Amino acid sequence: MSCNLIKSKEVQEILNKIDEYCSMNNIKKDLKVKPLSEYELSNLPELPNLWGWVISNDISTFITNGVHSPTSTMDELGINKKMLRITDLKDNEEPNFENLPYCKRFKDKDCEKTIKKNDIYISFTGNKLGKRYIVKKDKEDVVFAHYFVRWQPLIVNPKYIYYVLLSHHFDRFMYEHTLGSTQPNLKVTDLKRVPLPLAPLLEQDKIAKVLSNLDEKIKVNNQINKKLEAMAQSIFKHWFVDFEFPNENGEPYKSSGGEMEESELGMIPKGWQASRLSEVADITMGQSPKGSSYNEDGIGEVFYQGRTDFSDRFPVRRLFTTEPKKMAKLGDVLLSVRAPVGDINIAYEDCCIGRGLCSIRSKDEHSSYIFHLMMNLKEKLNIYNNEGTVFGAINKGTLSNISIVKPDNYRIEMFNKLASSLDKQYLCFGKQNRNLLLLRDALLPKLMSGEIRVPVDTNQD
Repeated sequence: MSCNLIKSKEVQEILNKIDEYCSMNNIKKDLKVKPLSEYELSNLPELPNLWGWVISNDISTFITNGVHSPTSTMDELGINKKMLRITDLKDNEEPNFENLPYCKRFKDKDCEKTIKKNDIYISFTGNKLGKRYIVKKDKEDVVFAHYFVRWQPLIVNPKYIYYVLLSHHFDRFMYEHTLGSTQPNLKVTDLKRVPLPLAPLLEQDKIAKVLSNLDEKIKVNNQINKKLEAMAQSIFKHWFVDFEFPNENGEPYKSSGGEMEESELGMIPKGWQASRLSEVADITMGQSPKGSSYNEDGIGEVFYQGRTDFSDRFPVRRLFTTEPKKMAKLGDVLLSVRAPVGDINIAYEDCCIGRGLCSIRSKDEHSSYIFHLMMNLKEKLNIYNNEGTVFGAINKGTLSNISIVKPDNYRIEMFNKLASSLDKQYLCFGKQNRNLLLLRDALLPKLMSGEIRVPVDTNQD
């Protein structure tokens, strides 16, 4: 135990309960964890009277080695075991467990590494060092990859611990203990001694409830937006890929005998054209400002460097610049053009774009049509990812010359009018999520330090 930390009576009682639980369930804790140094102790902020500082090993068990296995899109072993990887984790979104790859190698002991409800996973190596995820429910057919550490909180509220790990307390510890430059990593021994502010159990529950309610609303909004996007994309494909847009009588054009003609892209409706992307959109390649102009204080223009700023379909504000070079406008499609190519976003405000992005803007203010056109072109864009190499990129010339079927203006305007109502709802939920994230991120450090207290009913059963 971390005996060099001062704990309140209430926190000491929690630790005693954990000791009893471990004894009853034959759980052996690591007794050789290095205590915090005097320097580390001196940097811990003061907590409310009933709280106390503990280290992660006090309140958790750890499995430090996930499954070592290559993956396959097919269940070659016939055992139905999929693998959760760091790349499968996205901010504020559950992994798509249906699309996870299968293990190509599996040992009997790997069965212990299935993911379970309230497990907390932290990546300890690579360019996604410190990625955190808490499991919502048991998944017996999914194991975790070897570059995760699994924390299993005991007695304490696991969601509360997860939110502590999202706070600056963990970030500061992580960056102070990261080793390596080419391949940064954290020692598992250090992950067992992370200082954590621990509130009494009832207060943990209340804090976790406040923050999880915000995350749940964000999740619901994301689900609604996926449905809105799927509806608009379904209409786009029906009209402009299957050529089943409504004719003068409201009937599907192609299957009702609509006239087709030959083109370099195959048979297309009469009056439509085989064209290039540059015929319907203006393309602006990003250019990064001077690094000295960057700030996180909201001074100047919002700046998006590349795909690392993407969250769902809306970019996340991280940086601003006082010396913008290339700008995108509200409603422009933002496309990642480097490492990898093809991630698509929407600019919900005027913004400066760096060299990892380009903006694609309709020549005729048909922004919804251009967005769904680009979504439909993703397969063509994927060929520029150079999968298996270190870097992939696409230039303006190549983008401009991507082949498209250009409908007549009447059909584009019809679609744009129909899809724009869906896109406006989509944009509204996206903006709401941004505000919810800002609220959550503002509350998080204040709740985890006790600066803001959540009322607790001490008479609660």
